[in-house]
Amino acid sequence: MVTTTSSLLLNDTYFSYWLTFVALFRGFSIVTGYIRPQIITKNVYSKKKEPLDPLFGRMFANWTGGSICACLILALYPQSLPMHYMNLCAFAIALGHALLEFGYFKTMSFVNASPMFFFAGSSLAWVMSRVMSGKLM
Repeated sequence: MVTTTSSLLLNDTYFSYWLTFVALFRGFSIVTGYIRPQIITKNVYSKKKEPLDPLFGRMFANWTGGSICACLILALYPQSLPMHYMNLCAFAIALGHALLEFGYFKTMSFVNASPMFFFAGSSLAWVMSRVMSGKLM
């Protein structure tokens, strides 16, 4: 049997595994946001001169937690069109945030922004390709 790129992109199992991996990868941000927000300053916003406020760290953790939940729900229900739309928005916001912080505000180095570019960008593209296929409920 020949497997095409199109069938791999629409494969629910690979898609669910990818989303679970992305969610678990981001899980560390929740802990650091609540307990040690200065790690976020060092590892994400490395070009920012002053340290992040602890309130920002908690908001960062809450945003990340919400987007992880949306990601995991889509991993559990990969045929849900509304969850695809929700994750499209979440990944687009994350990618837009990284692009603005790196390109406009200059608070991120390319090394620190590249994981966000990779995970948000590839996930956004994959979710969008599934939505555009027209095979979801």
